[in-house]
Amino acid sequence: MGEPKATAEPGEEQAFNCEDEANAIINDVKAHVAEICISSKLASDATQIYLNIRTIESATCCVQVTSRGFKIVSSQYDTIDEESRISALLRNGQGQGHDNEEEEEEEIFETPYALLDKISPRYVESFGNQLCQQLRALQQMRTELNEEDEEEEE
Repeated sequence: MGEPKATAEPGEEQAFNCEDEANAIINDVKAHVAEICISSKLASDATQIYLNIRTIESATCCVQVTSRGFKIVSSQYDTIDEESRISALLRNGQGQGHDNEEEEEEEIFETPYALLDKISPRYVESFGNQLCQQLRALQQMRTELNEEDEEEEE
């Protein structure tokens, strides 16, 4: 009694909203990439959406975002590499196959930060610089508050 429904109509699970997730990702990392946007050419649905990303180093990729994570599907915008799709089918259907060659392409990242960390060394630098700036601002605010408290005590 009072528990949420365990089952919904197939495909209607709303715990993961791809478009909301994509927009949150874009807002979160846009300062650390040259460009990031939702693909206007690849079809999105309730379970997946595609992002086009250009790193600070000018490398481009198309990333599939699902509830499982983030997977690079192409090194070009608005594209899914057929080779990648075929190798995934072979691997899923025949067990091990050519895992070593295609492992990097098939890697699924849990977060956009892990993906960017892997493909963009300058992302790490940019993120770290922003974090340092935020910490400096916080320290400055703390110092100012301490000075105000000392003035009030006098």
